[in-house]
Amino acid sequence: MKRILALAAFVIIALSPRLALACGCLGTSSVCKAFAGAEAVFVGSVTRVSNKTSKDENGNEYIVSQVANVQVEEAFKGAKEPELTFRSYGTSCDVTYKEGQRRLFYASYNKEDKAWSIHVCGRSTLVEYAADDLSFLRGLPGSAQRTRISGELKTRDHKPLMGVKVKLVGQTKTYEVFTDKNGVYEMYDLPAGKYGVAPETPLNLKLNIAIGEVTADSVDRTHPVVELKEKSCAGMNFYFTENTAITGRVLGADGQPMNNVCVRLRLKEKPAETPFLLDCTESDGSFKIDEIALGEYYLVANDDGVISSNEPFPLTYYPGVFDKAKATVLNIASGDKLEDFDIHIPSQKPTRTIEGRLLFSDGRPAEGESVEFASEEKSGQSQDRVYVNTDAEGRFKLSVLEGSKGTLHGSLYAHSLDLPNCPQIDKLVKAYKDIETKRIKLELNRDHQDIELVLAVPYCAKAKEERE
Repeated sequence: MKRILALAAFVIIALSPRLALACGCLGTSSVCKAFAGAEAVFVGSVTRVSNKTSKDENGNEYIVSQVANVQVEEAFKGAKEPELTFRSYGTSCDVTYKEGQRRLFYASYNKEDKAWSIHVCGRSTLVEYAADDLSFLRGLPGSAQRTRISGELKTRDHKPLMGVKVKLVGQTKTYEVFTDKNGVYEMYDLPAGKYGVAPETPLNLKLNIAIGEVTADSVDRTHPVVELKEKSCAGMNFYFTENTAITGRVLGADGQPMNNVCVRLRLKEKPAETPFLLDCTESDGSFKIDEIALGEYYLVANDDGVISSNEPFPLTYYPGVFDKAKATVLNIASGDKLEDFDIHIPSQKPTRTIEGRLLFSDGRPAEGESVEFASEEKSGQSQDRVYVNTDAEGRFKLSVLEGSKGTLHGSLYAHSLDLPNCPQIDKLVKAYKDIETKRIKLELNRDHQDIELVLAVPYCAKAKEERE
């Protein structure tokens, strides 16, 4: 699966219930640091929620702010009243409260609002995800006077992994500990110092991400190192995914491989709850979807059913049918590596080709730059955009739905560091001006060949080309 991994800071995808990528969370603090920094720490139940809502331009309702009443059940610090009022404002850094929720709160008081709040990137979480924290909190005050390394091992869907060995590798000695029924490991009274935290990988799983405060000694996201200070704690959570995969190709009605077709796995019983299991095909029509949770799935191409130039066909099910009743259900079992699951598109809308070259103003070819066709915008319809990067000779070839009307243009991507010796281009870059060709109007009732798109600047070697 194609994705971006930010290793240095362990940027988290939406795996942990504590964290939200939209808020820009970079890991999470240790339980003892979170306890020390909070004004109140307690377990509580949300008894009543008042929502203020608004509507977006499409008429969809969303929450602007919330006021939640929370009944204190188990207090560890600062919760002096039996019920506290919490406020949130509907941003990506605010929690959404629901009546009946039981949460562990690390809370702060806002004097202006006269209400409490929690931050989504902190350690506040639903009680069912708080076993590690509660073990420490219920051991107070004694637990705060001892060193402790802890964390949790879970699957991506938050199922605890019990009985897994975790090695804590110190400078002079290695310690071993096993996870409990909640997937939590913990070890007290270790000497202060730096420790590599290395869990064993359970059968047919693979490590997806590690979450916690790490030191500069960490090699990457799979080999974290934490620092343990006197009378303090450190922690690292590990989330595993199934070591499963499915590969195949998408082939058009003419048997040729199709590029930029998006293929998705949908759960058979609960398609709306399917995790992000998606890949888009390469130029040879190939796709690969991995880290698939166990279950029964439909394999589909063009999941939203919108016919476009890249996907000139309706929603199609494996092995190549439009009718869901005729589709093959795939049962993904532990450790499965399914190969050659090709989707054959039964029929598709006709397309036309646009071919040509992208050149600099001095006639030299523009290699590896973008050429795009954009259809005319129509009310109630998504704009059809097709793009491709040029080859070494500046050549491009696009396939566009027959009958489409729109514009074709080429563009040069550059920034100042790329072009230290190109004053003409650098001037445009610093002025935030796009470096593009003129836009050519086209109507795709026939194929278009030998089109020349000319950039308004001469060729200039990029810094990386000069180094080569």
